[in-house]
Amino acid sequence: MCFGLLINFNLATIFFSIGNRINELAFNFLYFPCANIDVINQFLINQNLLPFMFKNPGNLFLFTLSLTLISINLTFANNEKRLFATKRVTITGGRVQGAVTTNGVLSFRGIPYAAAPVGKLRWKAPQPPLPWKGVRNADEFSPRPVQESNLLYEFRSKEMSEDCLYLNVWTSAQSNQEKRPVYVFIHGGSFIHGDGSQPAYDGESMARQGVVYVSINYRLGVFGFMSHPELSKESGYGGSGNYGLMDQVAALQWVKQNISQFGGDPDRVTIGGESVGAQSVSAHMVSPLSRGLFKAAIAESGSLIDVRALVLPLNKSEALGIELTKFSKSGSIEDLRSIPAEKLLKLVEKGNPRRFKPVIDGYFLKENPEKTFMAGKQTNVPLLIGWNAQEVPALTLFRLRRINTKNYKAAVERIYKEKASDVLALYPAATNADVKKASGELMSDRLINYSTWKFAELHAKQKSAPVYRYLFAHPHPGLNQRTIREGNAFQVLIKKMLNKVITGTSFHASEIEYALGNLEVQDNYNWKAEDFAVSKQMQSYFINFIKNGNPNGPGIDQIPLVNWPTYKNGEFLRIDAKSSAEKEQGNERYLFFQNLEATD
Repeated sequence: MCFGLLINFNLATIFFSIGNRINELAFNFLYFPCANIDVINQFLINQNLLPFMFKNPGNLFLFTLSLTLISINLTFANNEKRLFATKRVTITGGRVQGAVTTNGVLSFRGIPYAAAPVGKLRWKAPQPPLPWKGVRNADEFSPRPVQESNLLYEFRSKEMSEDCLYLNVWTSAQSNQEKRPVYVFIHGGSFIHGDGSQPAYDGESMARQGVVYVSINYRLGVFGFMSHPELSKESGYGGSGNYGLMDQVAALQWVKQNISQFGGDPDRVTIGGESVGAQSVSAHMVSPLSRGLFKAAIAESGSLIDVRALVLPLNKSEALGIELTKFSKSGSIEDLRSIPAEKLLKLVEKGNPRRFKPVIDGYFLKENPEKTFMAGKQTNVPLLIGWNAQEVPALTLFRLRRINTKNYKAAVERIYKEKASDVLALYPAATNADVKKASGELMSDRLINYSTWKFAELHAKQKSAPVYRYLFAHPHPGLNQRTIREGNAFQVLIKKMLNKVITGTSFHASEIEYALGNLEVQDNYNWKAEDFAVSKQMQSYFINFIKNGNPNGPGIDQIPLVNWPTYKNGEFLRIDAKSSAEKEQGNERYLFFQNLEATD
């Protein structure tokens, strides 16, 4: 539309030189593109301008020229409304051009939603994106956030950079006049890994079902969550940290301002995420900065409401920043800002890379999220929430020791000390054969299930918005042989070991491809017809919820769906080849964790 405004300005200047009334005509019709020829005729008659127009050829020529340029302007504007006509949209910062996928979905990859957080903007709240000239190609994923490499993460982004604040949009809307529901997905990865390009998070399948889908990047690890007294002093609100979460807010604000250009409805935005993406969802439900930016929420396997110290008080978080400053031999924050990103990452890796966590900074988080939920002051929106049947494998408890009753008892005593007997009573294992199941259940509850359950419990108590809880119980088929054989000998060995652990279980994050309809995108697994049927079912529930705040409704390709009850007294939906509505039989294990004091 910038071209159109330039035409308007030039024409206004021309008409001003030949008389005020003709100048008025230019402004009326150039700034109201809904004008049509009948309206123009009536205006000329009412203003007694017809005699003036035909008084001499010069006036007639100028008027004809103006109508021609108006036509160009209208054509330009209407083409932008028809998304697939130009594959271009005008957004904050400028114009972008997407690409049509083989399945007829329009995708925009690598759209900047904030300025590059580099140099003096490292450890600053996200700033608006810098405008660009011309049309920006949005056909490739942006660099992923700076992070340690990890065999478990597969990326489609080609490089890593501190300049990482980008998002991706998929839409099948034919016009930006449509008002389709929007789903913004926040990736997991312990706040130290991941990005929006991962194949599991692809948005094409959701877009084909009428959802405008958005995946985002945000700052991770030390770049996204470090606090320091100097940073708190310069922030203007007396706190620091949470930059990664504020990035997410900036992305949601961008969606609010721009998603209509992609055929999305800014008033029908659902946020969702898995693992720390779900923790982020719980944070946005209590943060004052996120109010009014979404109308529903999905949390897969996680929340910040936990007996583990997932949220730090500001003084503890700042102490970690001081520690890093000393370790890096930096005299100030400015010295730390001058350290190249990859060098800083290596310095952080010499300690616990997960030590930088969300913090009660007095700005994004006013208090511990649990307190806000306990008081019923969270954002009251419909919530779809759940976890998987075997989130965490038994081996995480044993630290490479043999899985047997002796080591099981010793590990429980090491972690729970005087409470160990209570744990062993809740998770009994009389034989070595029992240990694998009991220890897997214990670690799943400790690391994932309890915090997700507590999130559901507290939100359900406010009763003004429905909660729908699930248990994903479909066994995963494991890696296919082609994938296992790829790579060097060490990688092949690791993948064989991994495959033994995951095959036949519903492990952490295994539901994502099913929920988003991305089995075909993830071609490294041994999918079978039953997996696609489960995916179609689970995706149907998610799409219905995104559209209506209720997972019940029509199934994709008219597949039948079991009625999903609201979560009131332990009701949940078990999702498998044959899904069923069930009721939880006892919650003693969760109540045990609820009564524990917070630990790291």
